[in-house]
Amino acid sequence: MKNLYCDICKKEIDAPIVGKNYFQIREYDVCEPCKDTLDTRLRPILRSHFPYSADWYENQVMTMIAKGVQVNRF
Repeated sequence: MKNLYCDICKKEIDAPIVGKNYFQIREYDVCEPCKDTLDTRLRPILRSHFPYSADWYENQVMTMIAKGVQVNRF
């Protein structure tokens, strides 16, 4: 069995199930608590930005994840 670790907090994900207790976002594996934090931090940014574009959204998500990976937390 493969051990899977969150790329942001570096904690092991027990019994990983994609979309349930961890999420694959491009090349990153993100645990559920880190994904919840990511969504919480992005929500005000998304609400204040107009007009919405999928490219802009993906850039925002990847920037937030990259910052989280650098400091090992959000």
